[in-house]
Formats: sequence, structure tokens, C-alpha cells
Amino acid sequence: VAEGCHGSAEVCCLEFDRPLDWMAFGVWLSMLLRCHGQRILRVKGILDVIDASQPIVIHGVQHSLHPPVHLPAWPAGERRSRLVFIVRDLDTALLRRSFAAFMGGLGRAA
Repeated sequence: VAEGCHGSAEVCCLEFDRPLDWMAFGVWLSMLLRCHGQRILRVKGILDVIDASQPIVIHGVQHSLHPPVHLPAWPAGERRSRLVFIVRDLDTALLRRSFAAFMGGLGRAA
């Protein structure tokens, strides 16, 4: 997990090796955006999803998520999920704790 500060916005990056449960991830992200969407300026990510051989790319602005894009293959490098949030007036530790709770309780293991 890495963070940085750029002006009044902060960047929070999450990386994880374990494939995600797509439905549980969608619930977590939807709840996060519903509660804090006005403070989440951007979210982008590439996801390794259980039972999918191809990566899924997500991106959104505040409360709005664009339809996910299924890439034909993984780009060069490791097959792992990465999410980048650009936030304003939101504690990035909250994102990390929220995601850790999701990974520990909601998402089924691969």
C-alpha cells in the first residue's frame, strides 16, 4: 500500500495477490462510493477475479462507475490486482481498513 499527497488530493494504492470474488468486490466498492463518493475523485484498477482468466479494468469518478472492461490478456508483469484511488478529505487509512475487512470477510478465497 502506497500513499502520496498532491495538493489537496491524496493518492491511495492497493495491491493484492489473491483473486477477488467479483460480486463481493462490487458490493464493497458500491458501498464505499455511496458513502464517500463525493470525496473519491477517481478510482482506477485492474482486477484478478476468481474464475476469470482475463483481467477486468474498472474506472470511475465520484459516485459514477463506468462499465468494466475485460482485457483480452494480462499486460506484461505480474498477475495481481491493483486499485488507485484519488481522494480529497478522506482518510486513506479508512480505505485500507475497509478493504482489509472486505478481503477478510466478504471475498471468498480462490
